[in-house]
Amino acid sequence: MDRKEEKLIYYLEQIPQVNVPPNFSMRVMHHIEAHRRGFVFADFKKLAVASLVVVFLAMIFLTDLPLFPQLHISDLSGYRRVEMKFYSLSENPKTVAVAGDFSDWNALQMEKKNDNSWVITLKVKPGKYQYSFVIDGKEWIPDPDSPRQVSDGFGGVNSVLVVNGG
Repeated sequence: MDRKEEKLIYYLEQIPQVNVPPNFSMRVMHHIEAHRRGFVFADFKKLAVASLVVVFLAMIFLTDLPLFPQLHISDLSGYRRVEMKFYSLSENPKTVAVAGDFSDWNALQMEKKNDNSWVITLKVKPGKYQYSFVIDGKEWIPDPDSPRQVSDGFGGVNSVLVVNGG
């Protein structure tokens, strides 16, 4: 034996002895098998994605389906048309507007029909809305024809518009 081999034997003899449990090799093999199954599942996922891509491409190139379908959605989808009317029996206002939850309380000018009536058609989603009429840009009054009224939180009242769905 030469000097290198003697050193190697010396170092190997210095390594502490470790006792391995009796089922150690079986646990290692089980762990390896579990990892192999995981790789098979990963391969399956890759195969599934590739298959879906092939089906998608076949649908695009082998059928008459449009590449970019155009959806025609009505401007009123989910909305209802509501006609609101205001009648003034005693005064003759110059302008009448309506403001409410449906307009973020911005005044929407109404169309004058004759000397004492104004009308507006709104597009609103189903729900409950508070509103008031704005006379000549300064006087806020509830709808005199509305049976539903609630406090506006400022000492006055607002009318309530209920728009049914369906």
